[in-house]
Amino acid sequence: MNSAPVLVLLVLNAALLVACNFFLDKGNQNEDSLFPSVLFFCSGMPALIYQVVWQRALFAIYGANAQSVAVVVTAFMLGLGIGSLIGGRLSARFPRKGILIFGLAEIGVAVFGLASLRIFHWAATYTAGANLGSVILFSLLLLLIPTILMGATLPLLVEHLVLRTNRVGFSVSMLYFVNTFGSAVACYLSATFLLRDFGQSGSVTLAACLNAVVGASAYAYARRKGAQSIPVERNMEPLQEGGSTPMSLTAAMFLAGLSGFIALGFEIAWFRVFALASSDRAPAFALLLSTYLAGIAVGSLLSERLTIRSSVEQVIQTIGVLLVLAGALSVYLPPLVATLMAHGIAFLISAPAFFAVAALAGAVLPLLCSAAISPDEQAGRRVSFVYVSNILGSAVGSLGIGFGLMQYVGLLPIALGLGCAAVVAGSAVLIFGKRTTGRPPVWAFGLIVLAFVAVPASRGLYHLLFERLIFGTRAEARVRFVHIVENRNGVIGVLPDGAVFGGGVYDGYFNIDPINDKNIVVRAYALNAFCPSPKRILVIGLATGSWAQIFANQPQLESLDAVEINPGYLQLIPQYPMVRSFLENPKVHVYVDDGRRWLVAHPEARYDAIITNNSFNWRDHSTGLLSTEYFQLARRHLNSGGVYYFNSTESDETIATALRVFPHGLRVINFAALSDSPIVIDRVRWMSLLRLYEIDGKAVFAPGNPAAEKVLSAYMTLAESVNSPPRFFGMESNDSLRRRVEGRHIITDDNMGQEWRSGFEIPWH
Repeated sequence: MNSAPVLVLLVLNAALLVACNFFLDKGNQNEDSLFPSVLFFCSGMPALIYQVVWQRALFAIYGANAQSVAVVVTAFMLGLGIGSLIGGRLSARFPRKGILIFGLAEIGVAVFGLASLRIFHWAATYTAGANLGSVILFSLLLLLIPTILMGATLPLLVEHLVLRTNRVGFSVSMLYFVNTFGSAVACYLSATFLLRDFGQSGSVTLAACLNAVVGASAYAYARRKGAQSIPVERNMEPLQEGGSTPMSLTAAMFLAGLSGFIALGFEIAWFRVFALASSDRAPAFALLLSTYLAGIAVGSLLSERLTIRSSVEQVIQTIGVLLVLAGALSVYLPPLVATLMAHGIAFLISAPAFFAVAALAGAVLPLLCSAAISPDEQAGRRVSFVYVSNILGSAVGSLGIGFGLMQYVGLLPIALGLGCAAVVAGSAVLIFGKRTTGRPPVWAFGLIVLAFVAVPASRGLYHLLFERLIFGTRAEARVRFVHIVENRNGVIGVLPDGAVFGGGVYDGYFNIDPINDKNIVVRAYALNAFCPSPKRILVIGLATGSWAQIFANQPQLESLDAVEINPGYLQLIPQYPMVRSFLENPKVHVYVDDGRRWLVAHPEARYDAIITNNSFNWRDHSTGLLSTEYFQLARRHLNSGGVYYFNSTESDETIATALRVFPHGLRVINFAALSDSPIVIDRVRWMSLLRLYEIDGKAVFAPGNPAAEKVLSAYMTLAESVNSPPRFFGMESNDSLRRRVEGRHIITDDNMGQEWRSGFEIPWH
């Protein structure tokens, strides 16, 4: 994944920072403003590293389903909001101690960061099997302390800077810029090497060390400056007569919340686009977030600089224009990525366009503070009110859209709705933003009309959007999916030939026919060859339901539990006759949940066979079903002599990891069977059971059918291949497997396997 376009944007941000502070605005460049800005830049880096790592650590504990995402997002937002209010209160009570309290908060975050992964692992053991409500409460409590400390820092430093510059807009925009820019840099480093080379524990340790350095530096600086008087500049920001601000604090809080809602809605919609275009790679989200945060940062910086000599009326008009432009342009970004993909151009080339729209949204917050807050000893507290409103709006946008609305509404209406919301908000500011009466200028009406035309006009560009994002230049990009299911878990598309793509990645075919075996179902029918009596079966991951249908009809079955994270597949299965009866089978029980979370929550469940037809090992969150920790969990759920059977996706690393946990193994093409007992292939038993196979009352291997007999003969050859030199379309014994994969990289929850690596080709099928 070529990350160069994102790196260019970060370099541009750094250049703009230098230009603005050392050439365009020299008056405020002294130690009292530069040093806190440097500290806040460094403070922004560990915050995003923590967010990425803590999310993944909690997902490994509680599952990577939509509920877990909602819990983590809510915890972060709630903590930041509470912290902002506390920081604002402290800044008002101790206006000259802001940087000292900031340093102590950073040290507190460092202490928690160093112990965080151990705390999460303890929590996993303590809450194993607990109900969802208890898990949510416990997760919130785990994350509240560090996020409150993080959220308190902005108001504290704003107060420190305002008392030295008398410029609220400058203080907020500068601090917001450097902190957000630091987070953007951290996202880029995480995507390109940090998580790949240092893993979760190493990344968190580096972040905690950076927090400690920032905290110690801030503490030393505060102690050195403590006895000195505060120099106050006299370049006051313009206020109306009587000391009142041109915009009420209530109006600023409302607009900050609304802009936060819209901005987070943009991020959610854009992430769906990037996930599909990248084949659901983990670095894609980090690079999108880096682009998004870099844009937010530069918008906050430039908006204050470009309006520094503007009247307050012009500042308010600027807020309206920014929102209108952001809404009108945002709806064209998903089709832009799809068009690039259709022409064979890397999707990250579109990063500058996302950067620009994010900059428009990011410019709003400091301008609102400039228009609504006086530069006095209450500035930090008032900024905290505006900031927490922005955070709450962001939380509502993340949860309301990502968790709620996306379950029922697709990408197109969400993109159009967000675009319209931004245009309406900006139009309201342009029309009603002045306290004095009077019509807005003609150009404002013209801009509003153009925006309201531009948003619905983009609708036609969404034709074959998902097909182009997923298939790029392939012929399939010009063929409409016969079925598309969109929900908060992702996008599922089905091609006319029955091939299914979930989240932009191949997920199998609707097919159970061993004679027309386009999805290698021999691997499913092979279970009886080495599993003597699979009476109780657990299937993790349904997708098309084809494999689960085969297992549900195997002659020895008594009960089958199936766990599927995306309920969208349950909407598709009834539409295909070959698998429709699976959901009506009395032996079958289907659960919508993350497979790993389900196993943790049901420690008493035991099975003769656990089958996981998992996705590619390089896919985002794939480690959750491929790490040593997961294999140990699955092993505890097997009966004596039971078999764990999973898709290695042609990765020797996954097989080596499984063999580290299980003493016995067998490869069946690209699947691997593991057990605590020796795995023995019984060809006679297998053939006899295959001849008994019936699905929907029809024999799978009909007696007297030449094609069926040919398939059974091929199956016999497959079983005999275990005694031959290893080949892909064959079976491989435990001893041969161990010799071949010896020394391979072992996948753990901490190192995350292939998820953050690059340098390999991603197959489309």
